Amino acid sequence: MTKLSGKQPLYSQLFDVLRDGIQSDMSPGDLLPSERQLSERYGLSRTTVRLALERLESRGLIHRRHGKGTFVADARHSAADLSLCYSFTDEMRALGRVPSTRILGFAEKEANKAVSSALGLHLGTHVYDLYRLRLADGVPMLAGHTYLPMRPFPGLSQKIASERPLYDILEHEYHQQIATAEEEIRAGCARPSDAEQLGIPAGAPMLEIARVTRNVAGDVIEYTQSVARADKFKYHVVHSRV
Repeated sequence: MTKLSGKQPLYSQLFDVLRDGIQSDMSPGDLLPSERQLSERYGLSRTTVRLALERLESRGLIHRRHGKGTFVADARHSAADLSLCYSFTDEMRALGRVPSTRILGFAEKEANKAVSSALGLHLGTHVYDLYRLRLADGVPMLAGHTYLPMRPFPGLSQKIASERPLYDILEHEYHQQIATAEEEIRAGCARPSDAEQLGIPAGAPMLEIARVTRNVAGDVIEYTQSVARADKFKYHVVHSRV
């Protein structure tokens, strides 16, 4: 039996040990020891072992199959590439997944300083606030508030927004030809409200994404603030000096 010792909580120490073992000595698809085996090996309670495994799963390092065990995940293929993710729906379909959207809220509201600045509107101008949870194969991937100026999109409603992908609506119903989508991505930790929506522990790593979309005339037609599960996305960039 291997004993853990140190100032960190025991589940955190076990997480570090298992993570290091996965990254240095294991391959995608390898089977991990069972909870009982890990409990006996490290002299820990099953609850402590379970907390460490949940943390590994929230980082995208393992996945569990009911009745079969816990396996090392293949992060290269399980994560969506944010650099390609102009359209969440299209990107998920390209990966062979089934995308879906839950509308968590829709309202007309006064733009705050950040929203008005991003959209190029006067402070307090009324905008649409569309709050959505995006899923793939039923698994929460990202949640975010999309702010739209009201003038280009008269009559937009929750019912209309729920009928098909937003960009389809903007392009086909409102004849807005999208030219560019500029994003800023930061690393962060999940707040309790975000964690609840995304199905991850509070404090787990996540990505904070701000997107500004312009039409061919150069007008800003969308500003979105999203939070995404860090274990479900990757960012792939190729740099060239040629």
